[in-house]
Amino acid sequence: MMQTDDLIARLSTEAVQTALRPARLGMVMALSILVPVALFLAVLGTRHGLMLAWSNPVVPFKTVLPLITCALSILLVLRLIRPEARAGATLWVYAVPLLAALALWIGAFVLREPSARFAEVSAFSLDECLGSILLLSIVPVGVMLRLVREGAATSPTLSGALVGLSAASGVTAGYSLFCTRDNPLFFVTWYGAAILIVTLISAALGRRMLRW
Repeated sequence: MMQTDDLIARLSTEAVQTALRPARLGMVMALSILVPVALFLAVLGTRHGLMLAWSNPVVPFKTVLPLITCALSILLVLRLIRPEARAGATLWVYAVPLLAALALWIGAFVLREPSARFAEVSAFSLDECLGSILLLSIVPVGVMLRLVREGAATSPTLSGALVGLSAASGVTAGYSLFCTRDNPLFFVTWYGAAILIVTLISAALGRRMLRW
């Protein structure tokens, strides 16, 4: 005979699956990232000679690594909105983009002359990079947190962090099409810093907003 707790868990799971429709939620989350990025690029445009720049094998990583991180994070968010869901060992998938980024950073540090390692760092470049990513992340973080509240996330802080990671890495991928700074010592460090800031802020918001 089914226990009361089992029945409640089953009903809540079925309700979330029916109401939330993960495919639809995932599409809305992706659109919440795509729209501000598209507006940004429509106003400011992509960098001059984008295709030529991509002939450099390092440059595509500026876009590809955050894009992979965004996709992984959205999938994990959709998983965690189900009752009793746990991230578990799936968090290890982030080792792939993290190790790739680390390899790019170390390779650039070793191969570049000391005077050229951080030549692209300036107050203006940092303001532009960090400011753009932080501002572009506001709308998707807000939209995605509201969507996640419709579910039954049992790990509010982690879910909030993944929302921030999804939003920040997604807009970073879009921003990279505008950015002309191709030194991994710059983009790995400062893209990573912007993504981390948004992730931490979103984790704090998730801890408060996603509790039930």
